[in-house]
Amino acid sequence: MIELKPLLRFDCFNESWTKGNLKDTLILKYGKDHKHLKNGNYPVLGSGGVMRYVDSFLCDKPSVLIGRKGTIDNPLYINKPFWTVDTLFYTEIRDNFIPYFIYLLAQKVKWKKYNEATGVPSLNTSSIYSIPVIFPDKIEQQKIANFLTSVDTKISHLTEKHRLLKDYKKGVMQQIFSQKIRFKDDDGSAFPDWKEKVIGDVMTESRIKGNSGDIAKKLTVKIWGKGVIPKKDDSKGSENTQYYKRKAGQFIYGKLDFLNCAFAIIPDELDGYESTLDLPSLDVSSLVNKFFVLEVVKQKRFYKRFGEIADGSRKAKRINVGVFQEMPITLPSKAEQNKIMAFLDSLDKKTNAVNEQIEQTKLFKKGLLQQMFV
Repeated sequence: MIELKPLLRFDCFNESWTKGNLKDTLILKYGKDHKHLKNGNYPVLGSGGVMRYVDSFLCDKPSVLIGRKGTIDNPLYINKPFWTVDTLFYTEIRDNFIPYFIYLLAQKVKWKKYNEATGVPSLNTSSIYSIPVIFPDKIEQQKIANFLTSVDTKISHLTEKHRLLKDYKKGVMQQIFSQKIRFKDDDGSAFPDWKEKVIGDVMTESRIKGNSGDIAKKLTVKIWGKGVIPKKDDSKGSENTQYYKRKAGQFIYGKLDFLNCAFAIIPDELDGYESTLDLPSLDVSSLVNKFFVLEVVKQKRFYKRFGEIADGSRKAKRINVGVFQEMPITLPSKAEQNKIMAFLDSLDKKTNAVNEQIEQTKLFKKGLLQQMFV
């Protein structure tokens, strides 16, 4: 007879674990409509997360929440009063089980394997109840839950630190671009006043003809300032479509996604890639810091304000290069631009370091789940 024991275990435990199904550990409960409720302090949760806060709750005991429709592969744990809608099951944990241990158990389930729908992912009660699980006695469950709670607490603290750093940067940038915060030169002297210019003063369109669409090595610009990436071109492009070569360091944007903040600087690894004139690229003057100009353009106060008042006859407005180049921009001296970008880069490095800690801690937890569970 095969003994069911994890690879990594606390010394005081040696008994074999028990085979069962999720039905042995919990009772599924359906969420309910919340529209009739008044605003309050209790979270309303759907499969996508918190939707609002209301004045009543469905459950006030620790519970594992399992997606019924939509996001089905992200079980949640909550230990305060809450309300759920019908896209999210909540659960009552049976007497011989520790709620947090069942949450950890749920994290090991390959939920998409039990998807019942061809469209929007869905789970039903019978398939959830039938999922096989292996578990120890309640005392060992508690020991495991206590240990892994400390790991999750570290992840939560790091995640909050990451959020605070991002919020701090956002707030500081608003202060910088409204000139409420000014930097000083290395000798302590003030930099010159910011000057009014137009985009065309610092950027010139590049139109170096490249290949036709059937052979061009294409790139695309992501919305919300997320950068430039190679374009996944599953279908062969048209040989009648002219593409243009793009160079590293050029500013590039999406004409149709101007109002969705589709702006970037082309990185070194995409030098020589190509795009059509719907993704124009512009050479940036050496008299400015191109990354500072990018940050200015990425500010909502810039692209929303000037994008919305620009001429455009289509429902999906195209912001042509000539229109873009006429948009006003206020710039400090290049020396101050460099100071600002050095400061913002230092914040990014701190934020990225915390994000790396989060990812490493998640990997550590994943390894523990593999070894501490059967």
